[in-house]
This record gives sequence, structure tokens and C-alpha cells, in this order.
Amino acid sequence: MGPSRSGLGSSDSGARRSPVSRDTACVARGFDAGRLRDVATTSGVSIGALQHYFETRDALFREAFAWSIDDLIERWRAAAADATSAWRRFELLVTALTTDPTLSRRCATWTEFCASASRREELREGVHRVHVEWQALVREIVHQGLQSEEFDPAVPADLAIGSLVALVDGCEMAVASGSGLTAERYAELMLCTARVLLGVCA
Repeated sequence: MGPSRSGLGSSDSGARRSPVSRDTACVARGFDAGRLRDVATTSGVSIGALQHYFETRDALFREAFAWSIDDLIERWRAAAADATSAWRRFELLVTALTTDPTLSRRCATWTEFCASASRREELREGVHRVHVEWQALVREIVHQGLQSEEFDPAVPADLAIGSLVALVDGCEMAVASGSGLTAERYAELMLCTARVLLGVCA
């Protein structure tokens, strides 16, 4: 998490998160080229207000990155929390991924953060944490399906999990790049591939 000025209490968390959660400036210009002025404009706050909470531009963008990661992980886990079967959990997870109203912006943000992490070591832990959390969630679902005998994988379970995680990364990049991959096609690719790899029992 980015450093902030001393004296910032929990009551100010909303004030901090309001500007940093709107990461369009970071996406538009990239982590390295983004400016406080851009964030201030898209967030509707003054540069002075941003500087009150964040000592540097890098601190603000690191906070934006960390906030996006936490928000993403929380939404993933909440999406499938109430499902009773493993396959239904996976379906709900895919629905959460692909029906996000901010899908294009989210994919662009994630792609930009990954690209920035290749140049900035301080961002790599966050990218790694997202992959670890995503793999853990998919692994939970797969293991539940194995125990309930909903799944009869065509390949070793770890290979199936790794393949699904890699497919998400590919789809997110395809959406971000404007390749024409629609949300519906994204969901179809995920569900059809998972059915084959996991050997979903009808």
C-alpha cells in the first residue's frame, strides 16, 4: 500500500479510496506516464486534496493498484459464496467475471498493472497475489467437485486449474486490447473449456 500523510485515520478511508478507485487516468496514460492532474480531473477533486493524502504520484497509483486488487478478490469470493454445488459455484464466478459493467475498463486496468509490474518490482507482489487468490478459488471449486463426484477431470487437476487461470488471463488481455472478444464469448469460452477439462458430469 502506498504511504500516506500521518494523521489519516479510518474515518478518512472513504476520502482516500474515492479518488484512487477511479483508475481511468492510470489506464489512459499508464502507470509511468499518469499524472496527478489526470486523476484530479477524472475524480473531481483538487490536486491539493490528492497531495494531502498521498505524498507522491507513485504512492497514489500504488494505492489505486492495491485497492483494485482487494476489491477484485472480494467480488470473486462473494460471487460464488452461496452456491450449493461446485459447478454452480464456477458458473457464478464466470458470470461475475463477464457481466461486470466495467469489464472493458477492468481488463484494461489489469493489463496495464501487469505491464507496469514487469518494469516496477514494487508492483509484482500485488500481481502475484491476484494470481494466487484466483488459483486458490478455482482450486477450492475443483476439489469440491472431485469430492462430490461432479467432476471427472480429463487431465490432472492441477493442469486443469492452471489452464483455466491462463485462459482468464488471455481473455482479459483480449478484451483490453479491443480484439472483439465479447462478454458472452468470454463466458462461453470459460464454461465450455471448464466442462471439457473438468469432465463435468451431467
